[in-house]
Amino acid sequence: MRISVVVPAYNACATLSETLDSVAAQSLLPDEVVVVDDGSTDATASIAAGHRLQPRLISKPHSGAAAATNLGIRSAAGEWLAFLDADDLWSADKLRLQAGYLAAHDRIDAVLGQFAAFICPTVPHSASGRFVVPPDPQPGWLTGTMLIRSDVMRRVGSFAEDLSNGYAIDWFDRARTAGVRFHMADNVVLRRRLHPGSLGARNRASDAAMVETARRAIARRRREG
Repeated sequence: MRISVVVPAYNACATLSETLDSVAAQSLLPDEVVVVDDGSTDATASIAAGHRLQPRLISKPHSGAAAATNLGIRSAAGEWLAFLDADDLWSADKLRLQAGYLAAHDRIDAVLGQFAAFICPTVPHSASGRFVVPPDPQPGWLTGTMLIRSDVMRRVGSFAEDLSNGYAIDWFDRARTAGVRFHMADNVVLRRRLHPGSLGARNRASDAAMVETARRAIARRRREG
């Protein structure tokens, strides 16, 4: 099966090369890497274009990570899809282990894995206390830990582009409601970078988006009931 990797990127010149390096270091290389430049004003596009992976670069006006990811999904040719934020890193065996599991288990729609968080070395020590770093790996209900069959991804539907944050949580909730069969592996497959600009960083806008994500989940439960 062909594997496509979608990397949404916005003003990610400080981290994108290292992120793509972690894809290039996979023990099972993907068949396609699609970098979606979400209207960056820095060197993100040129870094992607010059990387040794030679990813397919798509540029679009800035409209958020969910929209960029959705565009990447629509453009991807692979039967299996993987995702990686432009500041995160994969473990070297991520794709090999997950592809092997999917190939051996026809009834599983998607494989997830554990993640470990780390504070970006560029964060000043005085600001590092703003981030909560779990001491042990955590189950990764995150797009960056997932390998999914593309027909299942498209059956569930796109990420909610009107959510600036929490769109992945919203999608996973919709997927479970739709009966998607996930397997959570024990392996650490993702290192999640924490810094002020990361999707995991909290602010007033992200908190509001998470409240809206919860509201939508509650509304789905009421409709099901």
